[in-house]
Amino acid sequence: MMNKVDDYTLHKEKTKLLTGIGCLFGLVTLGILFVLLPIYWFFSQSGERQLELSHSPNHINTIEIVQKNDFPDPSLRIRYGEKEIIKTKIPDTISIEWVNDFQAEVILMKKGREPSVVELDFQ
Repeated sequence: MMNKVDDYTLHKEKTKLLTGIGCLFGLVTLGILFVLLPIYWFFSQSGERQLELSHSPNHINTIEIVQKNDFPDPSLRIRYGEKEIIKTKIPDTISIEWVNDFQAEVILMKKGREPSVVELDFQ
């Protein structure tokens, strides 16, 4: 027959074990949240951000420049008509100069480098 001291000791050890299991479960849950929440946030982003939108002088054609958050490096997409040009370097400054309604130049400038000029022809 167990006396009160043995019963108390058994109850104390059982409580320690259950507390340890609860703490371990809590730490595992927090660890999983620390890993899954940033991954969820990264993949829930829309993935595209419009940087520039320009219409031709008579509003016949449009050029849209977006930054796409591709993994691991973002890319720049120049969309005009039904075509798309992809650039891997994100510029500091973007300007669009229209020659006429069907021709334009996209000038991509990065500090310390020569500007990159992309000529677009809608025909």
